[in-house]
Amino acid sequence: MSFLPSLAGWQLAALAAVPVGIVLLYFLKLRRPVVRVPSTFLWSKTIEDLHVNSLLQRLRRNLLLLLQLLAVALAALALFRPGVRDEASLSGRRIFLLDSSASMAATDVAPDANRFEQARRLIGEAIEGMRQDETAMLIAFSDRADVLQSFTGDRRRLRDALDRAELTSRPTDILEALRAAEGLANPNRTSPAGDDGDAQVAEALPADLVIYSDGHFASARDFDLGNLTPEYVRVGGEQVDNLAILAFSVDRNIEQPGRVEAFGTIANLGTGPLGTTATLTLDGEFVDAERVELEAGEESGVSFVIEFGDAAGLALTLDIEDALAADNVAYAGISPPRLVNVLVATPGNPPLDLALSTGPAAELALVETVDPDYLMQDAYRQRAEAGSFDLIVFDRCTPEAMPRCNTFFIGALPPQGWEWGEVSERVLLVDLDRTHPILRYLELYSLLIAEGRVLTPPAGGQELLTGETGPLLAVGPRDGFQDLVLGFEIIGQDETGGVVFNSDWHVQRSWPVFVLNLLRHLAGAEQGAATPSYRPGETVLLRGDRSGQPLEVLTPDGSRRQVSTEANGNAAFTFTDQIGPYGVFDAAGKAVDRFNVNLFDRRESELAALPAIAMGYESVAASEARVPARREYWRWLLVCVLGVMTVEWWLYAKRLG
Repeated sequence: MSFLPSLAGWQLAALAAVPVGIVLLYFLKLRRPVVRVPSTFLWSKTIEDLHVNSLLQRLRRNLLLLLQLLAVALAALALFRPGVRDEASLSGRRIFLLDSSASMAATDVAPDANRFEQARRLIGEAIEGMRQDETAMLIAFSDRADVLQSFTGDRRRLRDALDRAELTSRPTDILEALRAAEGLANPNRTSPAGDDGDAQVAEALPADLVIYSDGHFASARDFDLGNLTPEYVRVGGEQVDNLAILAFSVDRNIEQPGRVEAFGTIANLGTGPLGTTATLTLDGEFVDAERVELEAGEESGVSFVIEFGDAAGLALTLDIEDALAADNVAYAGISPPRLVNVLVATPGNPPLDLALSTGPAAELALVETVDPDYLMQDAYRQRAEAGSFDLIVFDRCTPEAMPRCNTFFIGALPPQGWEWGEVSERVLLVDLDRTHPILRYLELYSLLIAEGRVLTPPAGGQELLTGETGPLLAVGPRDGFQDLVLGFEIIGQDETGGVVFNSDWHVQRSWPVFVLNLLRHLAGAEQGAATPSYRPGETVLLRGDRSGQPLEVLTPDGSRRQVSTEANGNAAFTFTDQIGPYGVFDAAGKAVDRFNVNLFDRRESELAALPAIAMGYESVAASEARVPARREYWRWLLVCVLGVMTVEWWLYAKRLG
């Protein structure tokens, strides 16, 4: 038998005064007025009153008094909540680990809404069943641990912490939660165990580690539990039906840029055969659908071909109501063009300036033009080393060191890795690689070149434009960047310093198209690039325009979050718990980027609850989804109080009658 008193000290004192007051009422002297009555009409009542009115008379046997005291005693005992517990914690300490990962959203645990709600209910029952001398703590975990409440015996605080726990779409990793629990149960040591100088810095606090989960997390077999005694409460069933989208991506057709190909991978991770229709939508509008029939454990691919030119969002949906809805939809898309930063170092190049100032180019790039002398200044070196540019154009000039970005050299060579031959006059073009994005849509065979040099790119380089004597345009790799080199000048200078046109490219329609391809593909503002996909909880690197203005992110639920950018225009966005498409906008409200968050996690989609988990060099078998219950008797005591008061009232009424 144990008690759970809930009264403060002054309340207990007031309760103790109640029976004392009842007894004193039977000692009080009654002051009645003298009344003359004829004969002996009320003689018996008068004699009784004389006994009562005697000062400090001896307390006589009185059944009503005993019943009243018994009722008060039973009511007081009910306030202490007497009861017994079926099972008790041997250590007196419990650490509740609540799995809040994506798989806990499975709905195979009726009447509870999902596994997470069932786990919360079970933990709540365990909290209510705690003894007065027991303490507990609560940790929620997905791919990270959240200590909602440290050790306490206050059940109200534990219940409030349990109410704060939230279901996530993140994957599962229990190790961080185990380390948090270990820090309380197994205090750190001054040196590795077994060392001669090893000393325990604090007394170990053993605890029962109760894990409420479906068991779908990486093995923790190498984790040393120490003074932790594990218990695995399995949440969920072993027979679960679930179809899942494990991958979904889109890509433009290189030869037909207006055509987009979408690919998806669907798996049956349930325990029986399932079929559904996979539906593709474009910005919410139906595009196409395909029927899928899979046996248990099988997976299949679906593909769609659609045509559109602008940025858009695609969604692949499985038209089925299975145990987990989060993996029945996946998102992909084509991102809008990104505003890039371009530095042009030139002694003067009007054709280049004109091409960079056209409407389409101005929408893609912020262009800064400087004299070649700027390359010798510290300001340039700092910006180049920090990666402040997306593309630097070196027109007839060469830097001392290569910057941390892609480059385009016109009539000049990078300081290392490249070579070129002697000057050739009247160069004729014989071949160009139209499959490369930089030369897409170009016709250059009629190009006139007065002078040019044959290029020799570094290992791994690619020849793009070839003359009769050798390559005149080539691209080469450099530490994750690309360097594009043109072996002839657009304009030059004669002996007197006057402007001389070395080619007629600047008057042909292919010139502004070539510059636009540079911005799209070499500078990174490629229109129609596939939007990246991240898993829930991952950090996303956003790239702004280095104007210092914050970015705004539109989340799948319709809310907006402002994100401050760094000096280089980059920003880190961490609020990616929601599955769905995200839009990124600049300070003017223009769409600059988009990305998607998808589950794409086979482990989270395999919903059959595991019968055992590996924990601390041993296998912990699942226990039934139940908790030690406490049987309380205060309700029965109140029923007894009501019965005693009823008997006392009946005797009192009978006596008066």
